[in-house]
This record gives sequence, C-alpha cells and structure tokens, in this order.
Amino acid sequence: MSLRTTAVILLFTGSVLKSNAQFSGNNLAEYQFGNIPGVEPKDVHSIYDQFNLEYRLKNFKVSGRLENFYSTDTARTHYTKITQYALSYQKKGLNLKAGHFFETLGKGLLFRGYEIKNSIYEDQIYRVKQGFYRDARGVFGSYSNKYFQIKALWGEPLINQLPINDPNNRLDMVSAAEANVTLLKQTAGFIWMQNENEFETAKYLSAYLGGNLFDIIDYYGEFAFRTNEDEYSNAAEPEQSYGAYFNLSYSSPGFGVSFELKDYQNLFIGSGISDPPTLIKEHIYKLLNRSTHVPYFFDESGMQVEFFIAPNDDHLITVNHSRSKNEIGETGYKSFEYFADWQFTTNTVNQFKIFADYSGDELLFENARYASGIYYTRTLKQNLSFSIETEFQQIERTFSETEKVQNIYTGLIFNYSPKFSAALIWEFTNDPNAADNPGTEEIEDTQHYPGMNLAFKPNRKNTIQLFAGKRRGGPACTSGICYEVLDFKGIELRWSYRF
Repeated sequence: MSLRTTAVILLFTGSVLKSNAQFSGNNLAEYQFGNIPGVEPKDVHSIYDQFNLEYRLKNFKVSGRLENFYSTDTARTHYTKITQYALSYQKKGLNLKAGHFFETLGKGLLFRGYEIKNSIYEDQIYRVKQGFYRDARGVFGSYSNKYFQIKALWGEPLINQLPINDPNNRLDMVSAAEANVTLLKQTAGFIWMQNENEFETAKYLSAYLGGNLFDIIDYYGEFAFRTNEDEYSNAAEPEQSYGAYFNLSYSSPGFGVSFELKDYQNLFIGSGISDPPTLIKEHIYKLLNRSTHVPYFFDESGMQVEFFIAPNDDHLITVNHSRSKNEIGETGYKSFEYFADWQFTTNTVNQFKIFADYSGDELLFENARYASGIYYTRTLKQNLSFSIETEFQQIERTFSETEKVQNIYTGLIFNYSPKFSAALIWEFTNDPNAADNPGTEEIEDTQHYPGMNLAFKPNRKNTIQLFAGKRRGGPACTSGICYEVLDFKGIELRWSYRF
C-alpha cells in the first residue's frame, strides 16, 4: 500500500471518528427456528433485522431505517428495504419534517401515529415480519410558544397490517391542520382534517378544551365530526360519523381518581388512521392483557373509572371499572370489567402483587371471566432476587349452551440485576379455541406451553434475549394499541444494540 493511500485512509478514518459523536442509532435482530405449532413446515429458519441510524448537525437531523426479512419457508415474502427516511429541522419552537414522521392530532380521535419500540409484528395471513408502527410519509411542520401552537401535516399513513413491501400499504392521503391557545393553564384548540383515497374524500372538524384547575384537577374534552356526511360512498343514506371523549382526574398525596367517557360512531377512518382512547384497563398481567376488550370504532360508547390509594410508601391499592356498548345492526353487545390490585412490601425484601378481576365481553360470547393471581418477589443480597408468578382464569362462554374453560400461567424468575435474568414459564389451557390444533385429525382438549426465557445485558448498549419452548400467542395491548401475537414453538434469539 502506498504512503499516499495510507494517508488518505487515515485522514478519512480520523474525520469519521471525529464526527462520530454526531451519529447515533440502534439495531434489532431476531433469529427464529421453529413455527406455529402444527403448521408445516415445522422447522423454519427466519431472520429479521431493523437498523436505525441518525445524524445530527446543529439544528438538523437526518434519519433512516433499513428492514430485512428472510425465511427458509418459500411461501413467505422476503425483502430488504429502506422503510423510513426523514430530514428534520428544529429550533426553539419551530419543528419541520420531511419524509417519514410520527404525529398525533389531539387525542387521536382523527389521526394517530405510533411506534411500539422493540416490537416485531407478524400477520397470521402474510407471515412477514416487520416493525410494529404506523407512520406517515410526507411533510410536517409546527410552531409553539408559551401561548399558542400551530401544526400542519400532509402525508400517506402506513397500513401496518400489510407487509412492509406491499405496494398498496399507503392508500390514504391525509391533509390536516391544528391550532390551540393556552391562557391561565387552560388550552382550547381545533383540528381540520381531510382524508382521501380511491373510494371517497372525508372531511372532519374537531374542537377540544383541556387544562388544570386548582393545581389538583386535570380535564380534557374533545368532539370530532365529519362535515360532509352526505358524500358517503356505497351508502343509501348519510351516516353520522363522530367521536366524543372526556377525561377528568384528581390527585393528591396518597390518593387519585380518574373518570373517562367515550362515544364513537363510524370513526373508523379510511384504512384505520384514527386511534381514539380505548378507555380499557391496560394490564401488566398476562392472562388479563390477553383478554383485553378490543374497541370497535364503528359504534362504541362507554366509560372508565379508576382510583388508587397509597396509605404509605409500602402499599398501593388500585381499583378500576370499565364498561362499553357496541351496537351492530339492531343488536347491542356489552363488555365490562371490575379489577382490583394490591401491591405491598414487607420487611423491605418481600414484594407482593395480588389481583382479582371479573369481566365479560358479549362480542366474544364470553358472559363471564373470573381471574386472580399472586406475584411474589424476594430481594436477596448482591443484586439477586427471585420471583414466583401465578395467574388463574375461568371463562364462561355461551353459544347454544354454556361451557367453562380455564387458563393458567405460572413463572419462576431468577434475576441478577441488571445483568442477567432467567425464567421458567408454563401455561395451560383447555379452551377449545386455543387447544385444538387444526393441523391434526384428532381434537385436542388441552394445550401446555412450557418455555424458558434468558436475558443478558453485558452493558448499557447491548441486550440479548433467548426463548426456547412453546409460547402462547393472542391479543397484546401496549400504549393503547392492540395487535395479535402468533403462537410459536422453537428457539428465538433477539439482540438489541444501540450506539
């Protein structure tokens, strides 16, 4: 190698290292060997990778995302694609973006962008893995100061149920503007939005008011409605399309209460760009999270009330009740939940979580669900601890007659914080909706789901997770977003790295 070539390489390397502080990013990689239980081929290798990179220069930021998926199952679609790219400028109250962005109007009654970090979505039909998010591709701008805020956006929202490389995964075009004014801790605003696709053009207006009263009471109310209802496509008569949401909460040391109301009518906009508040308790407990009522935005009304009491630092009691009603045709379907949770600590080393739950969902023909559970954690010396978790649920489901089915979850977890954790998991069900394997001729009455989870975090930048066994899927809800997780049997290895 010549001296000149060596000098050029060293100069280039030095300049890159010097500017390396401007770069940041992360990578999420997953390898799986296995498949959905009972689905052929049984032994499938699949690899998913998501690489995110951004570069900052003063007030500018350039970012991009590269996603890859490969599987030895030839029936699945493979891809390597730059799925996001953006240029943004931010200075004081000014924020400008071009490319892909995540934004929400109001509380999301009309439009909501989101991303569930470190999640990987796989649809039952397409079996293609991708990140779970809904962005928009276009332009966005906002300006805010102490007294007012204005924002505008124009873009194509992602249909995240379709594969990321599907040419039809951005069928809507959204144009919107939002403005609000804040005085004396009270904020009043309005939203205008238009959504276009090949079927129709829908126009909406929304008004909201929120703020703080006496430094202890927070409130927010929003009402959105379609302004061109007479232009509905494929409808003999105009249909009302509106959404109403209201929240009131009070908090003081050791006590808090919140109350919410919702009324959504034909608020499924376009391909599903709206995502109003669900008013459903989001659970950390596995069986309860899997049984969460999924809102039906074509017609749903209801309420949620929750309060907590913390008599001291060692005790926290939470009580929640939610209720919804769906009208489909001339039939009304109700769902409800009563939930109580008590978390307390004894002798500073024993931590308990005890819950009880009673719920039902007529849309699923589940007129009664009873659940309870106990979580116990013992803190040991030198950052060591172990936990025992157990949950039990009975569901009464009525078609022509009533059947009673049971679900059980239990786990034994050893933890060396923050470096390492190991968990042995076992689940059981005799629910025919989950127990029977459609790929076999016989009818299975029960299913067992044994599994092992290992997590290793060698430093702040790397996290490695290993699962081996059989894992039960079902609905999962995070940050008000519900999606389906598929069953899996085999080995799964994930590596998350940030720099």
